[in-house]
Amino acid sequence: MANDILDGKDWHIVHGDCIDGMYDMPNACVDMSVFSPPFPALYAYTSSEADIGNSEDLRHEAKLHLSFFYAQLARIIKPGRVAVVHVAQIPRMKRTGEVGLHDFRGLNIRLAERAGLVWEYDWIVRKNPQAQAIRTKSRELQFAGLESDRAKQRGCLPDYLLKFRAPGENSVRIDAKNQVSRNEWIKWAESCWDDVQETDTLNVKDGRGDDDTKHICPLQLEVIRRLVLLYSNPGEIVFSPFTGIGSEGFVALGGKSPKTGKRVAEPRRFYGFELKDEYIAAARKNLKLACEQRKESSKTLFDAMS
Repeated sequence: MANDILDGKDWHIVHGDCIDGMYDMPNACVDMSVFSPPFPALYAYTSSEADIGNSEDLRHEAKLHLSFFYAQLARIIKPGRVAVVHVAQIPRMKRTGEVGLHDFRGLNIRLAERAGLVWEYDWIVRKNPQAQAIRTKSRELQFAGLESDRAKQRGCLPDYLLKFRAPGENSVRIDAKNQVSRNEWIKWAESCWDDVQETDTLNVKDGRGDDDTKHICPLQLEVIRRLVLLYSNPGEIVFSPFTGIGSEGFVALGGKSPKTGKRVAEPRRFYGFELKDEYIAAARKNLKLACEQRKESSKTLFDAMS
């Protein structure tokens, strides 16, 4: 089923590998991108060799995958426009005899800059240490480690939102009215977002499959909402190369958070790629729901990309 296309009036998902698919996209066709790439050697998403998450070696195999990816991302983003990448640092696996952390944040920054994107900022998104200890079973966070040898203890790992901008002048200013208030900007301009609810996500159950050996954890809808409002105008294309269960598309299309009730009042449009069958099915369901929750947009996706 690879490379099948699923679409609605204002959204379009390609069922296939994003690196291959991005080669076929025109130059400078994306207004804004927000996504969470697969975390190599940590989480299993699919059994596909094309899945970056199946790269065991961050220094070589994952680096090669991401190098090709960022080269295409830099090509398709419009000059002066923004991509925001959600990452976290990756614990080294004890089964390999390694300890400490892989600098996944730094790897993404270096490869994006090498591809020509400009790294401008990164936000920190606070995480709950007790919830992370339960989810990851990390001894470095658990009370057992605290009460045995604290030399090995560390704090919980936060999320990072890396802001990159394509070189060149932005030809269409992001200045749509009533998108971001001054009070919102005062809060959102803080370096650490400590008010994001970790459970503010889409339902993950529909996206689970037999090869989900370790992980399914979509990005919080409030994080996506803030970034979409900050870095795109109504009606523009939001791109996610790793669509997953469709969180970025759901927000861009005006879907309402089931947790907070918040939504993007003036919808954007969405374009994405996804490898996994179960994720594709869940994304289609979520994007259709978003379209039902908002007013229809008059502009078609293909007009903007021609």
